[in-house]
Amino acid sequence: MDPDLFIRKTFEQDADAGISLLFRQYYSLLCSHAVRYVSSKAIAEDIVSDIFYEFHIQHRYKTIRSSYQAYLFLAVRNRSFDYIRNEMRQSTSLENAEFIPAHSTQNPDSITQYEELYHDVEDAINAMPIKRRQIYIMHRFEGKKYQEIAEELNLSLRTVEAHIYQAIHQIRDALRNKWSFLLGLLVWIGY
Repeated sequence: MDPDLFIRKTFEQDADAGISLLFRQYYSLLCSHAVRYVSSKAIAEDIVSDIFYEFHIQHRYKTIRSSYQAYLFLAVRNRSFDYIRNEMRQSTSLENAEFIPAHSTQNPDSITQYEELYHDVEDAINAMPIKRRQIYIMHRFEGKKYQEIAEELNLSLRTVEAHIYQAIHQIRDALRNKWSFLLGLLVWIGY
């Protein structure tokens, strides 16, 4: 028996009633699902609301052959990933490079090497699993303490510590071959 059969029948008779029923059935579940990825109730609610809006406006209920639940959960997860990717790009972009003090003795070669190293570090961060990347950025770039991250993401302190440890080792491993002479410096500055 299709769990969405009643909702499908409602859509056939009245699209507004169908979307209302679908919304009541899945909205809170989808918000809880999105919060796991974006770690913000307000952002999760925005994502879910946008999905429902598009679902209704674009008449997606007419073309879905799988269950509505499966479609909605997949759409919310994909939109959450899109949001995270966008946030990662913004928080790790070179726009912040202007705030790094430059020494008057820097020559073009050292600047080029620094930019190349920066891109390699950025690539290593972007290659991390999403949760590890999120925790690492919260700690390294937002300056949050392990306990703050654990509370904000509803994780154990030990889990946060493990993710930070793994992130640091992942960055070191990614840079080891090309930048082995700088690894000591990276360890010393806490990267």
